[in-house]
Amino acid sequence: MVTWEVPPARRLAFTGVLVVVAASVAATLLVDFRLGGYLLAGALGLSAAFRAALPERYCLGLLVRSRPLDVVTATVLAVAVAVFANLVPS
Repeated sequence: MVTWEVPPARRLAFTGVLVVVAASVAATLLVDFRLGGYLLAGALGLSAAFRAALPERYCLGLLVRSRPLDVVTATVLAVAVAVFANLVPS
């Protein structure tokens, strides 16, 4: 029998961000570079939103620094990735 160290409910935020990142990689490889960039920016924005809104016990994989610094860093990276994805020629 498999026992988890961390209950599945406490891993949902991190798993959700990873799913969007995986979709970003798939979209980049199979569809369009720009779409993959937008999805990656969305994953970063999602991680910032989760880190800002959820208690720390639900953000296990997203905890790096203090909450304000994590949120600002992820938001700035999301905007930067979206801007650079928009600059890529079609």
